[in-house]
Amino acid sequence: MNRSIGGIVLNFAVAIYLLATGILGISGKNFFKEGEIRKAVTSLFSGNFAEILIVVLAVIAILAGVFILLRFFGIDVPAAELVLIILAIVWVVFIIMYDIVHPLNDGVNFVDWLRSLGAHAMVLGGILLASERFGG
Repeated sequence: MNRSIGGIVLNFAVAIYLLATGILGISGKNFFKEGEIRKAVTSLFSGNFAEILIVVLAVIAILAGVFILLRFFGIDVPAAELVLIILAIVWVVFIIMYDIVHPLNDGVNFVDWLRSLGAHAMVLGGILLASERFGG
């Protein structure tokens, strides 16, 4: 893992962001109707499939957040690299769903859209930085 101050801060921030995003996704529609995973998935899917996909994406986000934190503290988990690569791919799809499809369906303020796209691009960069194959 990159040990520069910027790399440390980015990895820690991405891990916390992924954990929070995953928790919001698992918490369900009764508690957090505005979670990003829920918005992204329901912009394309509905019904039971959407609910299952939300939980799967939320679990992947939580696992990746935990693996990034473990790497942050020097603990290497053999499956971490695979989960981070899968999450990077899933995150690109998430960016397309949340930052492209969702605004087309619901409309958003341009500045809010830029902020969201920038934040999601930073998370993707942090995921790639945490993986051994692309940055760590």
